[in-house]
Amino acid sequence: MTSSLGLSSSRFVARVARVRAALPITLCASLACGSPPADQPEPLEGTPLVSGSSLPRYGLLVIPNRGGVAQFRSVANPSTVRWTGRLALGRVTAAYSLGSAAVLRSGSRLRLYATSPTETISPLPDAPPDARWIPSVSGGAFVGRGRILALTAASTAEVTAEGDVLWAAPAAGGRVVALIEAEEGPQLAVWEPGEAEPAATRAVGARGPTVLTGWGGQVVTASEDGGGLTAWSIPGLEPGAAVGLAGRPAALATSPSQHRVFAASADRARFVTIDRYDWREVGSSSVEAPIEALRPGIAGDRIVAFDGVRAWTARVGETRLEAIPGEWRPDLPLALPGGGILVSTGDGLGFLAPATGELETVDGPVDAVWLPFRWGPRLPVTTVAAAADDTIGDAEEALEALADSLPPAPGRIGLLTLGTPPGRAAVALEAEAPAGPAAVSDPPAEPELPGGFYAVAISSRQLTSLGRMRQLLDGSGYSTHVLRRLDEANDMWYRLLVGPYASRPDAEAVARELRRERGIDAWIHEESDDQVNRRQP
Repeated sequence: MTSSLGLSSSRFVARVARVRAALPITLCASLACGSPPADQPEPLEGTPLVSGSSLPRYGLLVIPNRGGVAQFRSVANPSTVRWTGRLALGRVTAAYSLGSAAVLRSGSRLRLYATSPTETISPLPDAPPDARWIPSVSGGAFVGRGRILALTAASTAEVTAEGDVLWAAPAAGGRVVALIEAEEGPQLAVWEPGEAEPAATRAVGARGPTVLTGWGGQVVTASEDGGGLTAWSIPGLEPGAAVGLAGRPAALATSPSQHRVFAASADRARFVTIDRYDWREVGSSSVEAPIEALRPGIAGDRIVAFDGVRAWTARVGETRLEAIPGEWRPDLPLALPGGGILVSTGDGLGFLAPATGELETVDGPVDAVWLPFRWGPRLPVTTVAAAADDTIGDAEEALEALADSLPPAPGRIGLLTLGTPPGRAAVALEAEAPAGPAAVSDPPAEPELPGGFYAVAISSRQLTSLGRMRQLLDGSGYSTHVLRRLDEANDMWYRLLVGPYASRPDAEAVARELRRERGIDAWIHEESDDQVNRRQP
């Protein structure tokens, strides 16, 4: 397996510069061509987006099939062009999103297209013969004839499997995970970085759809009896939670926040939404025919589905589905924040407006690939201990880890979103910082969480992400609590709870109220009186 192309965009570009003499690489002559769009739209915030984070640079990257330059368009209005590239991309047969970069494919030839810190086109290893692309939450993989080429925006890895590859993905820690049709039957395999042989294998007993979740730390497959799902840890491939579907799984997907798993049944015309923490069904939707494919929207509050003939859409957790006009493509239809859906029809591109249900014309190229795209991470304001070659993401993670690990005390650590529009004050996303040694050595008491049923308004790895919503809910008369919880990867998560309520129906009524009146995709959490280990920060 080859090592990663680089751990950050800056290291990747540095490596590219060293091999320019040997490989033809097109770089923009000016740093300005890699600059983010000059306008600064309202950031996408709150529960619909990934873990309650704010991604003001989220948009749609438009890659022309017949050659030309890329465009970065608004998710609020796909007709609005916010940035136009300068590099000629050439003819492409397909393009795939890696989040903050894109893979351009022309036959077996692959290239990495990035916009930050500069607009670049860089070579990648060729795709395996007859390769198919398998997207995942962390990137994606090309698989074909036993070969796996796993890609993220910052790394690439190649491994060879002993058997046909049914599914594969880049996992946490630079690993590669795959479902393989081995001689003895289907099995999961995990490769460590730089290793040619799998570090762990596990017979799973059933073929079927597979999905990566848990931020690359967990893989979900069909259960051994074929009637449900089983979660496996990475890298140990230890079986964990299981859930029944009352039918064979036909398609799987995970929400952008990775709190939810969506599963379609091959035996019943429906798909269900599963809470990945409690591994229980929190909603289901019925359709006219069994679902073949599921595609979560950018914000995670809506999903689109394809039954082989028609496309459908529904809000997550709701039973009501609506038919979507147009054709099903690898990139479209795509659910956008706010409930709108970008579709491709015989007459061109359209935007299905959530308020009216009318199909509005989109001024944009039909002969192009429309990809969800994040321009780049936010910049940290307060400095933390970091090496000179650390990435922005490394510094942000260190800052968040510092903020989340300390008890409340005077002082602030802030993350500031740059590029604030004229007339609008800069807003810091604040987290408490210690005033001195006493704040660390003398933490405040942690009250127990009262037992009962709660509506979960938001779940995030950042305690600060809950602050604004908690203030709004408290101001509206709701009783709120914050619950700390460790996930399977031993990472700390924070849940903003509304309640408690004496019964589940009472909590579900509040969840429906939050969803209807505030657009909060709440779900239910039960807290037993004997769960004394669940504490509020």
